[in-house]
Parts: sequence; C-alpha cells; structure tokens
Amino acid sequence: MAKSLTYLVLFFICCIAVSCNRYIDVAKTRTRVPIMQDYFDFYPDSNVFLHKTNVVLTKDTEKIYPKSFKVKLPKGLRWYGILGSSDFEFHYDKKQVVFINIDLDIKEANRDTAYSPSQDELNNFVLYKISTSDHKKDNIKAIPININRKQMFIKKGAATILLYNIDPKRYQLFYNYVNGFSFIGK
Repeated sequence: MAKSLTYLVLFFICCIAVSCNRYIDVAKTRTRVPIMQDYFDFYPDSNVFLHKTNVVLTKDTEKIYPKSFKVKLPKGLRWYGILGSSDFEFHYDKKQVVFINIDLDIKEANRDTAYSPSQDELNNFVLYKISTSDHKKDNIKAIPININRKQMFIKKGAATILLYNIDPKRYQLFYNYVNGFSFIGK
C-alpha cells in the first residue's frame, strides 16, 4: 500500500513538472490562435504573430492611428505579453526575450538598422522606454543582462525590436526571423 502510494505521488509530481514546463506554441500543422484583435499562427517550425487593429487612439484632440504588423518568431515560446498598441513581449527559455516597441508618434519612416547597443543604451531602453506587464516571473525589467548572451536592436521604421539575452547558438535563428518584421496595411 505504501509503495503504491509512493508511486502515485511520484506520478502526480511528474505530471505537474511536465505541465509547468510546456511551450505554448506546440503545433503539428498550422494552428491559428486569436488573442483579442491579434493572433498567432503556430507552425511546426516557427510562429507568426500578427497585430492588426483599427482602434484609433487619442492624445488630447490628436488622433493616433495604430500600426499593424507581422513578425516571424522561433519555436519554444513560453509566455507573451501585449500592452496596448505599442509594447509586445515574447519570452523563451533561459530568460531570452524578443521585445517589440512601436512608436505611435512617428509620422515618417526611419531608416532600418541593426546594432548591438551599449550597456547604458540597453538599460535606458529596458528601464524607461518600454511598458511591461505585471507578470512577475517574466518581466523583462527584472531579468538581468547576461553578458555571455547576445543583445541586439533592430529598427524597422517606427518599430524598435530588442533581442535580449539570446543564446549565441540560437542567435542567428532569432535574428533572421525577427529581421523579417514588416508593417502591414494602413
């Protein structure tokens, strides 16, 4: 009796450990998951996130038109957060994060560029420029910079994309996918 109870307890512990360790993007074929006005397309080898909204924001009497976009992301997504129409965070294993900030005030397109930021620029962006969720475990502001990992800013028009604490072994995959970011429609 005690032995079977021990096995039962071990079974439940294993079930809990496995269920807490799952990715949210598992798919054998294309799977579309709606999230408010956005959606994810989960594929066996990648994910595509589409933000498409027609909600016009206002600042005093000025109208601010949203910017719709799509971005390809690697598999292994653990958690994501969407904050309004400007901040999008995608969390992966080992505290790797893709963070997208859309500047809704930019009227003209900036030149596309990619570069490794200085420590000061990175800290300033993470601490003061972006809004994050209240998700305590995965808040990017609470994740320390890992100097053995890659940090990269990719700027595409009004979008600033941060690759944060990316494992060097997966960096090229993250970079290639996210660098395909594009604004869609008007």
